[in-house]
Amino acid sequence: MYFVKPIIALLSGYFIAKKINSIRYIFKGIILISTVFSIVHLIKIVLITDLTGSSINEIREIGGISNLIEVFALVILLGSYKYDFLNIFKNKLFKKLVLILLSISFIMYFSRTMLVAFVIFCLAIFGYIKLSSKGLKYGFMVLFSIGLFYIYLFNADLERDKPGLESFLYKLKIAPAEIFIPSKNINISKHEFLWDHWRAYESAMALEKMNEEPVSFIVGKGFGALVDLKFKAPLSSENIRFIPILHNGYSYILFKTGIIGLFLYFIFLISLYYSSYIKRYSLNEQTIANLIAGIGVYFLFTSLIITGIYNMHDIFTFILGVLLYIQVALKKN
Repeated sequence: MYFVKPIIALLSGYFIAKKINSIRYIFKGIILISTVFSIVHLIKIVLITDLTGSSINEIREIGGISNLIEVFALVILLGSYKYDFLNIFKNKLFKKLVLILLSISFIMYFSRTMLVAFVIFCLAIFGYIKLSSKGLKYGFMVLFSIGLFYIYLFNADLERDKPGLESFLYKLKIAPAEIFIPSKNINISKHEFLWDHWRAYESAMALEKMNEEPVSFIVGKGFGALVDLKFKAPLSSENIRFIPILHNGYSYILFKTGIIGLFLYFIFLISLYYSSYIKRYSLNEQTIANLIAGIGVYFLFTSLIITGIYNMHDIFTFILGVLLYIQVALKKN
């Protein structure tokens, strides 16, 4: 099911957009749906949580961990100030109100993935996703800012469960270690250190399983293969030792389909990114191509943390289908 999901989502996005057959109504629908989500999200947080004393984890348990369609809607609204074909709402007051609601909701998710998506799609929609002089300039500025921010984080004394912003900053601080540095010491009675390295630990266990049969590095272990965690982890209402899915999408694809599958996955992402380099006949076409390239870059990064296109909660494969139809429609016009 996980490997079929991206195909179903992409085709659904394409054919639903084709049925609507109006770029204006497509984007208007995405923005209005996202606005409803943001209102519900903020109402839940205000009514149920204590904003002054709740930790970030408690706020996210109530409000939800992320909603990526809000990011896309937010970026479309920001892009509408530059591109007239994205200017769906002519009422400036209503447009600003929607922008404010989406912005506040975006902040209150405290989601690292949403933050990454926002940066990537802002660069994409304004044409800075390509390796041009401007693209390199703004890309370097983003990387430099992230570098300075992490210098601060690594020198700050942050704790996991502190109320307010500190616990979110702690999650940002441990992100590199969580992805790349597996924990070798498992304390079953105290999981905090293991959770800080969980994604890397899953991947290490998958590679250890593949080492038992080196040929699996070429063809994978198969779609039904399970990763042995070496202990029963409290991942749901029951403790689980054998898991079918990994957070790291690259490790997941390698484990299931081998180097062959991983190579095809990279080809797919690179082809999405390359779409921004193909000469277009209008600014509207180029903007859509840049957004498609942004989705390629987004999956390139998020495959490290949330399984990439195989994440069951991902919305961007659906949006990719929508954008592919819009691209076709713009070519016809």
